Amino acid sequence: MSPAPDPRTVRIGLAITVVSGALVSVQQRINGRLGTELGDVLVAALISFSTGLVVVGAVVALRPASRRALPALRQTRPWERVGGVGGAALVAVGAFATPRMGVALLTVGLVAGQTGGGLLVDKVGLGPGGAHAVTARRAVAAVLCLAAVVVSSLGGSVRDVDPLLLVLVVVAGSLVSVQQALNGRVRVRTGDAPVAVGVNFVTGTVLLTVIVLVRAAVGASSFTGFPSNPGLYLGGAVGALFVAVGAIMVRLVGVLRLGLAVIAGQVTGAVLLDLFLPVDGASLSPLTVVGAVLALAPVLVIGRGVPPAVLRPSVAVHD
Repeated sequence: MSPAPDPRTVRIGLAITVVSGALVSVQQRINGRLGTELGDVLVAALISFSTGLVVVGAVVALRPASRRALPALRQTRPWERVGGVGGAALVAVGAFATPRMGVALLTVGLVAGQTGGGLLVDKVGLGPGGAHAVTARRAVAAVLCLAAVVVSSLGGSVRDVDPLLLVLVVVAGSLVSVQQALNGRVRVRTGDAPVAVGVNFVTGTVLLTVIVLVRAAVGASSFTGFPSNPGLYLGGAVGALFVAVGAIMVRLVGVLRLGLAVIAGQVTGAVLLDLFLPVDGASLSPLTVVGAVLALAPVLVIGRGVPPAVLRPSVAVHD
């Protein structure tokens, strides 16, 4: 067993991970704006995934360990390689929902979906670690996330948001848990995180390409043209950077701490974006802020009292 890392180093790693969580909110804002400029959120999602695929592909090509791990993909089952479907759904829903509800409310809904989906994924044993019991602490965390969504939706500035859209966001968040579980399986079988992430991006890119081409063929696309602002094409690179930070920090801080720190950064970054850079001048509802705080509560509930063995598992267990 390797010695426990220095506490100061762990704290620095956690701080970096929190910042990386905020990148998720930045990516959602970029993709949302790109979707609006393009007139088609699916094209925006495809661009995001494609640019992310280029970044991850470069990492795999330049990393000898990743190249050696590629043949091990033959050991994976076909259904284990479809985690990118969840990522594609997340990016597409985020690009559509961000201009309509703001990053803060979007993030609260995603966190709620991730927590609830995580409970189900653990219960059925979809992840590489097998089935896990639904403990009282995890059940309370799920209830708190649901309360966060309800409170956020009561805000005056979000009352006009379609409730079905909020439900769609929660569902997209739950698919993230499925994505993480399947990516974790690929990572276990290949022994390499970049390869597993690459499979995720390939699947999502292929799926989105097929959908975009079919919509264009039947005349259902609303694509209006490419915007000239180069910053709108950085969503995929930001997402790839977030994935890279996770792959590096998971060995240091552990899977659970990594997930909790990401959520903390995601919620905090979302509130700050909507506070200082609101979409189309929309104001941030105080109830949405309260909901964001409630969304952070499950982080404390789940993380409290977790044994060190759970906080520092092998990096081959989860993604």
